[in-house]
Amino acid sequence: MDTVSAMCVAVPRKKAEEARQRLLDEGILRTDLKIRHDNKYVYLPVMDVAVGIDDLISMEFERVKRRESFRDLISEKVPAGISSFDVIGDIAVLRIPSELMEYREDIGNAMLSTNKSIKVVCVDRGVKQDYRLRDIEVIAGENRTETTHVEHGIKIKVDVAKAYYSPRLASERKRIADMVKKGDIVIDMFAGVAPFSLLIAKMAKPSRVYAIDINPVAVKYASMNAKENGVGDIVEVMEGDARDVVPSLGRADHVIMNLPHSAHEFLPVAINAGKMVHYYEIIEKSKIDERLERLESEEGKDGKKANVKEWRVVGGYSPSRVKIGVDMVIR
Repeated sequence: MDTVSAMCVAVPRKKAEEARQRLLDEGILRTDLKIRHDNKYVYLPVMDVAVGIDDLISMEFERVKRRESFRDLISEKVPAGISSFDVIGDIAVLRIPSELMEYREDIGNAMLSTNKSIKVVCVDRGVKQDYRLRDIEVIAGENRTETTHVEHGIKIKVDVAKAYYSPRLASERKRIADMVKKGDIVIDMFAGVAPFSLLIAKMAKPSRVYAIDINPVAVKYASMNAKENGVGDIVEVMEGDARDVVPSLGRADHVIMNLPHSAHEFLPVAINAGKMVHYYEIIEKSKIDERLERLESEEGKDGKKANVKEWRVVGGYSPSRVKIGVDMVIR
């Protein structure tokens, strides 16, 4: 048996799947090693970059016998440099460096041949500012960009070229849904196709979730998704700029601000509207402390201020930048 020593996190068995998904979303779970368990704990092997996690222990793990990956298949034709990719439903969305774009058809066909559940391969040239849309090109498989993704039992229909959705916040969406209580009112300021709103409505049974987006296509899909998942009576989908819509909704128990490049511009509106604000931003690692201080200096009407309750890194973005999530209590 081929084994290797690695650092790992010991998690009670009941919480193992949630922890596994969170580590996977954060990109630090070692998928080349088999997860171990005993009667009480599951042992999740992690990468060396996880040194900041408390209570790491060292154990022997068996290596996973890998089948040939698409990177293996293209290694003879394509130079190294393909970054990670997202799988949304049966569509794979890849980021390909400009110098490798000439190989995109080889890359796409290799992806199809090594992942039988994938029917479409797209290249993502980056997120455009208008409506947070991906600049998408289909490079292999069926010529379509619409799919249905399943997340925590919720069916999310989306056209990846016309409305923004990322599967990378699945664990974070579950964490927020667990914080919402039955009967609460929730405002999802930048809902997109409504993954936050749908999961919250399904799990927490709030009295109302307002799912707002400025993109009419995202609004269409959000409405379809609410009906498909049986929460159309809870989720009220609204089209418009959140700055114009939110002030008319009254006070909410939770306000979600998943607009990581410009959420700070909308913060006064959120402070006025919510008892707790869940804020997301992509930021330089070196500027996190400064940003947290500035968040607490923001004011709404009648002297309302944000108090940072908790913050965490919810995903990577670049070698120097990360996506953070901040929970703020409004007083």
